Parts: sequence; C-alpha cells; structure tokens
Amino acid sequence: MTAETLSERMLARLEALGAALQAVARQHRDATLEVLEHEVLEQVRAAQGGLLEEVVERSTPSLAPSQQRVRLDCPGCGQRAKVRDWRPRTVRTVCGTIRFARPWYHCRGCGHGWSPADAALGLAPRARLSVGLQGWASELGLETVFRQGSRLLADLSGQAVSPESIRRHSQRQGAALAGALAEAGTRVLATREAAEAVEAAPGQLLVETDGVQVHFHGGWGEVKLGLVAGYVDGELVAPSYVATRTPVEAFGPRLLAEAARRGALEIVDWQGGRVGRGLAILRAVTILGDGAVWIWNLAGEHFGERVEILDYYHACEHLWTVAKALFGDPERTRAWAEARVDELYEHGAGPVRRALAAATPPDPAAANELRLARGYFQTNAARMDYPRFRALGLPIGSGAVESLAKHLVQRRMKRAGMRWAEPGGEALLVLLAHRASDRSLPAFVFTAPFLPRRLTPKIAKIATTPAAQSSPQRPEADSCAA
Repeated sequence: MTAETLSERMLARLEALGAALQAVARQHRDATLEVLEHEVLEQVRAAQGGLLEEVVERSTPSLAPSQQRVRLDCPGCGQRAKVRDWRPRTVRTVCGTIRFARPWYHCRGCGHGWSPADAALGLAPRARLSVGLQGWASELGLETVFRQGSRLLADLSGQAVSPESIRRHSQRQGAALAGALAEAGTRVLATREAAEAVEAAPGQLLVETDGVQVHFHGGWGEVKLGLVAGYVDGELVAPSYVATRTPVEAFGPRLLAEAARRGALEIVDWQGGRVGRGLAILRAVTILGDGAVWIWNLAGEHFGERVEILDYYHACEHLWTVAKALFGDPERTRAWAEARVDELYEHGAGPVRRALAAATPPDPAAANELRLARGYFQTNAARMDYPRFRALGLPIGSGAVESLAKHLVQRRMKRAGMRWAEPGGEALLVLLAHRASDRSLPAFVFTAPFLPRRLTPKIAKIATTPAAQSSPQRPEADSCAA
C-alpha cells in the first residue's frame, strides 16, 4: 500500500505515532531495553485504538455517508424503513476504545430499531466489549480468580476490565454454552446420531466418569465429570471432557452427546440378511467407573455395545476397609488385604468373594462392613474380570478422570474460601471442560446480549432454555475475587 492510498486521517495518525516514537528515542538516550520497550508499548497502545477506528470506518460500507439514502427491510416485520438518525457508539476492544457514529433505522410498523453497521461488525445490542476483548476476559476468568484476572489483563494488554465484568462475561458465556450442550444432548437422544461433526477418537473408545465435591452457597455438592478419549497401546489419546453440576438425568445425555461426537454412535457393521431391515452394530465403548450405581445405570441407558470395568483401585480400597474392620492387628490387616488385592488383580472377583464368605466378623460394626463388601463384590463381579480386561489391552484404572477432578475443577474452584452459586458455578464448569477439550467457543457465546443482573423467576426460567444466555442471580465469584 502506497502513501497516496491512505486516508488523510489514517496517515495523520501514523505520522503522529512515528513522531511519538522519535521523541521516545530522543528522550531516552542510552536507556535500558526495559525502559525502551515500556515507552514504545505505551505509545503503540495509545495509537492503536485510533488506527482501528480508521480501519473500521473504511472497511464497513454501512458507515459511509451514502447510507443515509439507503432504505432497508425491517428484520422484525419486513416493512421498508429509512435512516432515522446517526447514533454514536463506543466499544472497548483489544486495541483500545473506539468511537464511531452509525446509521440508526426505525420501523414505523413494529417499532423495531437497528443498525446494519452493528450487524456487520458483530456487535450485540448494548455490548460494550468487542468479541476479542470478551474472549480475553473469559480466558482469564477461567484461569484464575476474577480480581487477579483483571490485573493480568491490564498489565499484559493495557485494557482495564473490572473483576465484575470478567465474572459476568465468563459466566454468561458458560451459561450460553451449557444451553447449547443441553440442546445437543436432547437431539442425540432423539435421533441417535451425533449432534456435531464427528471427531472420532482413535483406538478403543473409552468413557470414564467420576464425581468431585465443590462448595456451593447451599453447601457441598457433587460435580459430575466425564472423560471421552481414544485408548491406544496403553495411552489415552485426544481426551475431551464433560463437567456439570446437573443431576444424572441431565448429565447422561450430555455425556452421550460428547461420546457421539467422538464416534460412539458410528455404525461399524450390520447384523442380518442382505435384504430387508438389519440391526446396526455400533462402535464398542469401554466404560470405567468407581462403582456408583448411577454410572452403570447411565451406561445401560445410553450406550449399546460396551465393556463395563470397575476401577481396580476403588475395589482395592473396599478390601482395605473391610480388612481394617475384621482385624484389629495392623499386620494381620495388611496381610489379608494384600492377599486379596493380589487375587483380585490376577484372578478377578472369584477368590475375593470366597474369602469374604469365609470371614468371621468380630463385632456388629465389622459384620455390617462385611455385608456391604459381599454385596459390592457380588454386584460388580463381572466388572472385575481384570485378567481378561488386561489381556484385551483395556485399562482397569480410572486415574485419568480422577486427575481431571484435580486439574480441571479443584485447581480453579476449590481454593481457600471459595463458594459458588449454582448458575455461576455451572457456567464455569462447562467452560473449563470445553477449553480443556481443546475446543474453541462458538461465536454466538461471545456476542449474546446480557440479561438483567438479578433475574425474576419468570426470566430465570427463560434463561435456562437451550438458546438462552443468562447472567447469574447473585455474585458467583469466589471470595478471592471480591
């Protein structure tokens, strides 16, 4: 681009920046690099907002004066409307604050008002932050407490966004994404097909589930976690995650939708004759869990061809628990528990069940523990066939999803003094899992309009629908962000 093609205002802004940089060089002779980089960065930051303004005006035809004569169809009723006036707009961006005037249309038929420039620039009504700056704020809101995120954003980009704004942007985006994921789960249940483009996991398809306790305003509550990944040569490959505070009835479809996206509903074969209707054979799934009944009920309800495996280490914990109840002596406890643990690993549940059947409890408390252990190993015996699972090259431990509980949930949401309200906690969980899955946030999440800060019961009900994007009813921030 030659100098002649630049507008006078853009050229003036660039010349002003050049003059400011020359002044920095004159005023800071023999200065350290630290001083120079700070001064240059300050000058560039001061200039980039104005440069963005010039680019916006030159790249957006609907901001040209000729737009005054253009009539447009109303997006609401379709009636032809003309420009009513030109209205100013201020938007904070990653380049700084920009200001521009854009044509404002008003429909006499339905009373709807709009600006085509807002639509062209992807600006939601009343949005004060650009899509890019909202994205930065949300990333920092996921990474650390909101107050620290505000400081980091100011230090690294020069853009001042309050902790409260970071909280609101993070949580309304999470609420919008949660609605979209819930809708995807509903579609998968209805169609038995993936709701999104399939990104099939390589090797054996593995699904792990677990729960972790998080402190909410009403007390401690369980967050349900799901991991979907490929399993190749003993290694997890391309894992993706689900995290939610919702009950099992809602968690199941959401986990199924993620598994479907990773290939769980792919048809690998057909059973039946060459003509007529056949039976579709879906890709096999390995389900790993800690023995909670809801996990196996979920697996039976949502997955077809599957191998259910009870986490070996959870089973071992049960053996140690009953050993401590049966034997008061530490040496006898260790000897009995280690023998059962080895039997379980080498031969499955059979020898362990026989040992439990032969055990004699010394007191009523031990009798109760023994009764629970017998039931546990009887109910889950088929899920403890560890020799066969190992021979098939399948994992027998759910350490991956337990690690997920630590690095995904606890690191961000279980710091000292943190308590979360239900809507805000759920929104953050959804975003954390989405980002950990290396998935970008949909554009609509960033451009969704705000709802009122405090929701009335009627608005709150609307806000929980799949298409809604809601703000929390009360501050969801942890105490460190206040």
